[in-house]
Amino acid sequence: MNDNLGLANFIVSFGSMNGYSSTVLQTKHALDLHDLSKLEHRHHDGEILKDALDGIAVAQKMGFSTKSIIEINKTFVHSKNEDPNIPGHLRKASYNPDDAVVIVTDPNGTAKGAYYAPENVYPQDLDNIVNEFKRSKQSVKDAWRIFAELSKLQPFQDGNKRTALIAANATLNTFNSKDYLTLPFDNIEHAAFMVNLMRFYRATTKEQENVALDRMIDTLPSPQEVQYHLNNSLESKSMDISKLKTKRVKSFYKK
Repeated sequence: MNDNLGLANFIVSFGSMNGYSSTVLQTKHALDLHDLSKLEHRHHDGEILKDALDGIAVAQKMGFSTKSIIEINKTFVHSKNEDPNIPGHLRKASYNPDDAVVIVTDPNGTAKGAYYAPENVYPQDLDNIVNEFKRSKQSVKDAWRIFAELSKLQPFQDGNKRTALIAANATLNTFNSKDYLTLPFDNIEHAAFMVNLMRFYRATTKEQENVALDRMIDTLPSPQEVQYHLNNSLESKSMDISKLKTKRVKSFYKK
């Protein structure tokens, strides 16, 4: 049953972009026992987990292609709050105002530096990303570039980063090798990864995108750190901040 440990870690990473709160160990128990009640929040986290498993099944069957990217997004049907209204639908804002996407990158919520995704997305746009990977050395960095480019394109109404993460893993067939590409598990590094993904969104040249991508990759854990994290996840329990009764707790972040 330890075979599910790496998969559980991938699902936690996958869900980290949409408020998934279950731990790796809780997720592993849910997978081992086919029991969603083992999750921290059975309803929300269970929906995300089912999206992940269905998307992975498509990637395993179809590999990496324009069609598989669309089919992965089509499987995101379990969450009313997190999934697209029309799964697998490529956005056409010129016909449907609900398909217009703008990404606010300013922490203060202003329009400064906002990223306006392309108004209309066509299969050719996905073809360009797929073909770029096929022409590359097909390295881990090239796979993460797929994640960044699909995320930036925002081809679907919702679930774009989750689709991109599964697609990036499909490029290297990690669902069979179990060498999953996952986001940083450390919260600070995870935040830094997302900040640099926003830099990738805002980049207007390939050179700027390359700088942002390098910064994203710099936040990723090494294989040794991942293995330590997985081993530790079987034993460790998170500390409740309210238990620190003898300390004066101060938050780094000011509201």
